[in-house]
Amino acid sequence: MRITIDTRGRVVVPKTLRDQFHLLPGTEIEITADRDGIRVRPCGSEPSLIRKFGFLVHHGPETAEIDVVSFITSEREGAL
Repeated sequence: MRITIDTRGRVVVPKTLRDQFHLLPGTEIEITADRDGIRVRPCGSEPSLIRKFGFLVHHGPETAEIDVVSFITSEREGAL
């Protein structure tokens, strides 16, 4: 995928990648450089659940070390 840096040095992350990596407005990213180029990745590695249209949706890495079912159950019980 090719993108262009604008005159102010900004780069737009394409929507397909934002969706794939769950990058929402306000997501902090980390930019690092190595001998192969530049790496851009979301800060932190904590998985999270976000509420979308009234439902809790997992928003984090697929290899998250969280018991999602227990977390959702406790959130639902707290909402009652």
